Amino acid sequence: MNRLTLEERRRVYLAQQRTRETMLARLHSETVEALAPRSDQGGLRWIAVAAMIAALLGGGLLASPTLEFHPLDSLMGALLPRL
Repeated sequence: MNRLTLEERRRVYLAQQRTRETMLARLHSETVEALAPRSDQGGLRWIAVAAMIAALLGGGLLASPTLEFHPLDSLMGALLPRL
């Protein structure tokens, strides 16, 4: 019936335990490397984020006079189809 002896079960358990510890150690080291801040890219990232926000805001301000905005009168106007 494919029953393992006590010694075989212990060897399987120890092999699984070693594999589990190896995988967890590798995962932990990769996580620490991924979360570690890179000092040379930190300033560049903030500059890029600020430039993107400024570009989006500036584009919206430039486009707002040419676009028309008609707020809906009610929720029913938003849900009912226009005929």
